[in-house]
Amino acid sequence: MHPPVKVMSLEDIIARILSVKPELSREEILKMIERREEDGRGFLTRESAALSLAADLGVPIERVFESKMLIKDLVSGLRNVTVSGRVIYVSPLKKFFHQDGREGFRRSMHIADGSGVIRVVLWDDKAASLDAENLIDEVVRISHASVRRRAGGRLELSAGLKSKIEVNPKDLRDEDYPPIVGFTRKIGELLSDGEVTFIGLIERAYSPTIFKRQNGSEGKVRRVDLSDSTGKIVLVLWDNNADILSEKDEGKYVMVVGAKIRRRFDGKLELHTKGKTRVILLKKKPSGF
Repeated sequence: MHPPVKVMSLEDIIARILSVKPELSREEILKMIERREEDGRGFLTRESAALSLAADLGVPIERVFESKMLIKDLVSGLRNVTVSGRVIYVSPLKKFFHQDGREGFRRSMHIADGSGVIRVVLWDDKAASLDAENLIDEVVRISHASVRRRAGGRLELSAGLKSKIEVNPKDLRDEDYPPIVGFTRKIGELLSDGEVTFIGLIERAYSPTIFKRQNGSEGKVRRVDLSDSTGKIVLVLWDNNADILSEKDEGKYVMVVGAKIRRRFDGKLELHTKGKTRVILLKKKPSGF
């Protein structure tokens, strides 16, 4: 059983705006809400448009959503939000220091439901204690989070001390969420330029090769054969990335984030890792693969 939904009506939101912005009339506020709803092109309800307007006008509205919300209905300024989705990416853990000198931790993950994708920022204990990479492709429910607008206009969820993260809750169905392969590229779709996020089956991992660069430094490279339903490609792992995969990983699935596509002298395409490329072994067959 879901807890009861505490919904603020459109009239409640308008009344709150009028109490803070008496220079506006009810008719003016309604017109602004309608324009915002139209601009949302079907992705905003009338109430969501009103909440978005209130947030932009600086009108504080403490909302409590105790039931699931769709990502498309989130607006800046909401508190105590509950959202569920499939984890499609998790960033590395970053350490920083708070203004009072305390050590802090931060990482983010992207989750998707049938209506959209949003970044979730995890702070301190939530970021440090989470077995984050093992969450990739799992369905999670995040409760007691807040919504804010990032620089550039995009929304994000913030999960702090009071937030709760549930992995694969029994009342949520995996098939109700879009598969992770829908957010990556397939071999048959690759072009000869740009960067790509890719999921593939490791068919063969070759032994690494040690070499010397012109400046005398030592480098390492390993080649890995990957496949998906549309074909095969070679992944070339350079330096630190060369030790992430090995022969024992054959038959497993790997997610490669930010690989460079290169065309070989014979016309075939390869994927090459760079300094910021992430190579993540997945613990199970990817959804939709």
